Amino acid sequence: MKRLSELASALRSSANPLEKLDHLNRDPSVISFMEEPSALRTFLAGLSIECEVVIKSLIALGQAERLFPKEDSGIGMADQIRALIEELMPVERFYREIGGLVGYHVLLLHHLQKKPSCEAEAKAVYHRPQGIDLFDPNEEVRKYALAGISFLPMIAEIYPVGGAADRLRLHDPDTKVPLPAARLQFCGKTLLEWMVHDLQAREYLYFKLFNEQVTVPIAMMTSQEKDNHAQILSLCEEKKWFGRPASSFAFFCQPAVPTMDKEGNWCLLRPLKPLMKPGGHGVIWKLAKDQGILDWLIELNKKKVIVRQINNPIAGCDYGLLAFTGIGCDQDKQFGFASCLRQVKAAEGVNVLIEKSMGDQVEYCLTNIEYCDFEKFGIEDVPVGPKSCHSQYPSNTNILFADIARICNAVSERPIPGMIVNLKKMTFQDEQGEVRQEELARLESTMQNIADSFIYRFPFNQNGNGLPELSTYLTYNHRHKTISTVKKEYAEGGPLLETPEGCYWDLYLNAHELLEKDCGFSLPELIDQVSYLRSGPPFDFSYHPSLGPVYSIISQKLRRGKIAQGSQLHLEIAEIDCENLDLNGRLSVCAQTAMGNLNEDGKLQYSHRGGRCTLRNVSVINSGCLQRSAASCWKRDGSAAGCEIVLHGDSEFEARNVTLAGDFRVEVEDGFRVVAIEENGKVQLKKEKLGSSRWHWAYQVNDRNEICLRRSEEK
Repeated sequence: MKRLSELASALRSSANPLEKLDHLNRDPSVISFMEEPSALRTFLAGLSIECEVVIKSLIALGQAERLFPKEDSGIGMADQIRALIEELMPVERFYREIGGLVGYHVLLLHHLQKKPSCEAEAKAVYHRPQGIDLFDPNEEVRKYALAGISFLPMIAEIYPVGGAADRLRLHDPDTKVPLPAARLQFCGKTLLEWMVHDLQAREYLYFKLFNEQVTVPIAMMTSQEKDNHAQILSLCEEKKWFGRPASSFAFFCQPAVPTMDKEGNWCLLRPLKPLMKPGGHGVIWKLAKDQGILDWLIELNKKKVIVRQINNPIAGCDYGLLAFTGIGCDQDKQFGFASCLRQVKAAEGVNVLIEKSMGDQVEYCLTNIEYCDFEKFGIEDVPVGPKSCHSQYPSNTNILFADIARICNAVSERPIPGMIVNLKKMTFQDEQGEVRQEELARLESTMQNIADSFIYRFPFNQNGNGLPELSTYLTYNHRHKTISTVKKEYAEGGPLLETPEGCYWDLYLNAHELLEKDCGFSLPELIDQVSYLRSGPPFDFSYHPSLGPVYSIISQKLRRGKIAQGSQLHLEIAEIDCENLDLNGRLSVCAQTAMGNLNEDGKLQYSHRGGRCTLRNVSVINSGCLQRSAASCWKRDGSAAGCEIVLHGDSEFEARNVTLAGDFRVEVEDGFRVVAIEENGKVQLKKEKLGSSRWHWAYQVNDRNEICLRRSEEK
């Protein structure tokens, strides 16, 4: 450790690759290795300086004898060494500030050997953050949500989508090829579609209020794990870039890092092939800066950025994300956390306000502490009160707000934030071809801990006994409207947390609240989790987020009704006028272009020319009831029987005072209206050209910051 620590320090301070190579050439292990004849020594003669640095770093780390065969195995060995260098070069470059591969290895060993201690933080005082309350959509919260809409032109979004998602065990059903989490089909669409549709719903809301189109740029951090980068690009191409310009997307690939056992031996799949895993999402900021992503956003005149994780599809629910964004933009904040209550003992990090006395000053930092570091920092995972099951500190949800210019500075101060050791059992096939399960470690970092750079100092007692207002902030919202992650398969009898079944449970709770409380629907009685797991939810409701996404908007489009036990209501549409719907079975209304029309280039143009549907005093009765399991609902397994209305392009379907019984499917062509009329107990469909007669919802804001809808009829 002493030798390697000194070498890492020298490499860290080296000005260029030639200087690094000079330090490596003077390392005793490298000198000893190079004195012996070997195929590798011959191979080194033809390498560039950067490549030689990688190979000699492996020698210095004592990994060369394990990685490289004793003798040249003949055909392909040179290619395998080049492939190894190509795999390790991104690690060497990315971790240059800590000494490249040597620095990474030393730091990981240091963390593995270090005993938990809270001595370094002995002078720190931890406070529950004084967040901004978003629980109740009062006038102030509505003001924040409106700000979140109005500031959309200055916003960009970043999605870390490169995680391994091993615990989901996701594979292509035909080829059995492993798939990234972004491709998980959840309630009829991939997790990546959930993210983009959420954003498009906010852009559509901006169009509705300001009659202007805004396209928020999206940057995605991918990885090479399970061919993630190629899979994400392929998915975007399959979806035709979601109707957006391909130029509005940017991709940057995070490096995979070597895994090792507790003794410091790298895990090998075979000679010349170490087991590599993603190094955590904390690399996102430095990587975005190194690869020009932040410069790209600045050139586009974007000031702020929202970060969301692919495995949390409910974050865009209702007004929470809009209000969180609006606070950050309106108050010109530098960094922010969207938070919620946390169950005691949950495997989740917490947001804390750290206070430290620094002579005649007091220092504050609003940040995150990972649950695996609680002992290190002296954090007690205890309830907030004697009868509460919730932690004294709120949950870190990885929904983040950041000022782009300030992030650029923070990366210089703290290039790899929140470094932690990920130590867990992995199953792999080793170099002898044997399947093994072993506890392996890799150095990870956390993107939320870039907040450790946002430190604010005040004269002692400047604010008396109160806590000062910082340029960082935190919001509190309902947990079921903030975070419900899809990280692992559900195991029979196990907890719902972090499973697709658990996420669907939260969607069910949200649907029940929306339909009963806001829309005035009569619903089957709310059930508990035990009943849900045993026999599935009482009903299934899903909708395109452009229907709202704010509940108060949806409640003006869906007004009163009744949904019977086992029924399904799926609304992939924005412009629907539905009142007194009586549903007993399955109803699906799908507008192929829900938010407008496709222009001649195939790009989505927000407009009033999407599919529209009017349902007044309509009863739907059919046999399209739910399958009786939680898994079948989130997977959308089962029959598609029932009532299905498909709207192509600029088209309308209208039904008033009718009963749609049995399997009923109608497709309305672009430019046409179909009206369902009941005569002598039978439903007749009348088809007519639209002409100039159309309707759409017009949005206006009143003096109480409420978005009010009015049905506007065009003649």
